[in-house]
Order: sequence, then structure tokens, then C-alpha cells
Amino acid sequence: MMSFRKTILAAALLTVAGAATAASVTVQFPTSSATVVGSVGSISATEIGYFWSVARGDLVSENYFATGLFNPSSLSMNLNVTQNVLSSGQSVDWDVLVNNVDVGDWSWSSADGTGLTNIALAFAPIAGEFSSLALVVKNEVPGGLGSIALGLDTRTTVSGELPEPGTMILLGLTMAGLAATRRRQ
Repeated sequence: MMSFRKTILAAALLTVAGAATAASVTVQFPTSSATVVGSVGSISATEIGYFWSVARGDLVSENYFATGLFNPSSLSMNLNVTQNVLSSGQSVDWDVLVNNVDVGDWSWSSADGTGLTNIALAFAPIAGEFSSLALVVKNEVPGGLGSIALGLDTRTTVSGELPEPGTMILLGLTMAGLAATRRRQ
């Protein structure tokens, strides 16, 4: 009887291991409900900023609940730089975080002007469900040499794995079978 249970358990584990499919979820980032640390924070109904200081802890972060996306491994983030008053040669450098894990960098300089930009990053899968995005300033623009501001409600697509519904049903049936087998003993 023990061999039968081991066979069923092995089959269940193999089914789950091979049954996740690539998927993605698109979210708004940043939004008006984001956590913002900047010299002003909310500038207007459509923009946030002014960002220039690692010492102050400048950042933008947003939490997402029940996304259903697991093991995130890439993102495509659109950002709208609405104001750029950086002096010549200056830049604001950022860490990009998914679920509080640093997955890459982004930099915006005086020469970049303003407008929409896309940040595409691929990274090692992060265990668990996708639940947060953040941009964290990692340099200090010297006082008086400028800052940037970001527009709200641009789109970010995060990709990872999504369990197939059939897999969850099969896993449930397998576990029910194991429980029934155990009760018979």
C-alpha cells in the first residue's frame, strides 16, 4: 500500500511541476495611491516628484493584491517623465524592485528631456506571487542641480507563471485520493 501512495504522490508532484504556463499581468504604475517620497510628493492630479535624493530616500512604490501571477521573471514598464530640470551632465539613477527584490536599474539624465520611456528587464524568477513594484533613487543630485517628476497611471506588464486551472483540479483530486487511501488503512 505504501508503494501505491508514493506513486500517486510522485504523479501529483510531476503534474504540478510541469503544469505552470507563462502569463502576465498589467498594472498601473505609479498611481495616486502609490507611496511617494520626493521633495513634493504629489505635484498635481497627474504627476509626482521631485526626485533627486538617495539621502532623503526618494522612491515610488505600489502594492498589488491577488494578482494570480507567480514567479515573476520579467517586466516591461512604461514611465512618463513629465518634468526634467536636471542641470547638464546630471542624472537620477534608480533601482527597479519587484516584490522588494532589485531586478535592474534605470537612469534618466538631463539630455533625456521629458516623455514616455520603456524599461524592459528580464531577471531570475522571484518565488511567490507578484505583489509589488518600486523605483528607488540610488544617487544624490547635488543641491540646486535639478530633479525629475513622473506622470501617473502608466502601464507595467509583469510576466511569470500562472498555474493552469486543470492542474489545480488534478492536484485536488490526487490529494483527496491520498486522504481516502489513508483512511482505509
